[in-house]
Amino acid sequence: KQNDNVYAGTLNLSGVLKVVVNKSAEDTLVSRIVKLVVESRKRKASIEKLVDKFARVYVPIVISLAAFTAIFGPSIAGGPFETWLYRSLILLVVSCPSAFVISVPATIFTTVTIAARKGVIIKGGVYVEKMAKVKAVVFDKTGTLTLGTPVVHNIKANGEINPEVLTYAAALEQFSNHPIAKAIVKKAEEQGLPFNKLHVSDVEEIPGKGIIGNVNGAQVVIGNMDLMQQYSCNCEKIAAFYENEKHTFVCIAINKVGEASLCLIDDVRRDALEAMDALRKIGIHTAMLTGDKRETAVEIAEKLGVKEVYAELFPEDKIKIVDQMRAKHGLVAMIGDGVNDAPALVASDVGVAMGGSGVDVALESADIVLVKDELIQVPYLIKLSQKTVKIAKQNIATSLGVKILLGALGLMGFIPLWFTVAAGDDGVTMLVLLNTLRLTKVKL
Repeated sequence: KQNDNVYAGTLNLSGVLKVVVNKSAEDTLVSRIVKLVVESRKRKASIEKLVDKFARVYVPIVISLAAFTAIFGPSIAGGPFETWLYRSLILLVVSCPSAFVISVPATIFTTVTIAARKGVIIKGGVYVEKMAKVKAVVFDKTGTLTLGTPVVHNIKANGEINPEVLTYAAALEQFSNHPIAKAIVKKAEEQGLPFNKLHVSDVEEIPGKGIIGNVNGAQVVIGNMDLMQQYSCNCEKIAAFYENEKHTFVCIAINKVGEASLCLIDDVRRDALEAMDALRKIGIHTAMLTGDKRETAVEIAEKLGVKEVYAELFPEDKIKIVDQMRAKHGLVAMIGDGVNDAPALVASDVGVAMGGSGVDVALESADIVLVKDELIQVPYLIKLSQKTVKIAKQNIATSLGVKILLGALGLMGFIPLWFTVAAGDDGVTMLVLLNTLRLTKVKL
């Protein structure tokens, strides 16, 4: 449709499109995804760092042990020097750290690749490890649990509605990326109002409250009642129209006089209920945070079966809730999409952003990005991460266990050199890789 975003790499199957380029090549979504994947290798999981540290100590120890075996074996245990030299070579071959060194990186890389194919960008192995330990998931409402594309359902005023009010409102809201702002602009476009011809200045967006600015010399304030009271706008009468409504509403005040109130409806995402059910099945606690009024939040929560709801929050309040939930449950993942969510995304143990929102602050603040905006990927990612950590530990135990066993047998002269090459080095490496491929079978 007109004004839709067209991402780099999009294929036009039919018809003719006129596309306007508004970002340079290095700033396109595809380029940013590539950068995120490359940078993800720099953020290693703690278990991966531990293996790297151990490998640096492991190699000198093995070389020293092999040299000791060749030099002192004949004098300690008896036998010709050639025999103990042969056995020291067996020890060197069987102790080759390749299988051990790749045991964790191969597992993490496989997980990151599997996730990327499903439209999930993980910015580093450390977040795979953290996701495996997550005990609670906190969701923002607007644009996360809901589609984030509310529509203006109704407009009410003290008498006949003046079209100029919506024109002024849209003129101001066109400078905001908030879903409510986009809904107001869309309504004005549908009515053919010339809002883009008005002069707008001194625009200030106040997270969690609304927006204020000057339109053609008049002060325009759009937002909730907290914002109206902050700027001494008389909006009690127009707010009363929707005080018993469960849907979101905002007031429009021009020169401190409440002119109209708008009721907006935002539908729940089609996979939100499925995602919530899946999280509950794997024992993850869920909660919802929103700056919206409580009645609206409770209605959405009831549809999704979410029992813990926090409403009418400012961005700083969301940080406090995340901290409280961490103290109560353990590691917390925060799922959000907008500027209001950025502080909470950073404060959480794992921040997950809805990539379709296109809000740069949220995408930069997050540790994981859901490019396709599919909430069902959240429980899948937790389950995949848990399996990843389990398989990584199995790989470490397997590679070390087999090498210790074959090393001992080699020193006692029970196995030949060719067997250690086949089983102790290549064989264990193949075993680790085959075990890692079990990650492709993970399902909800």
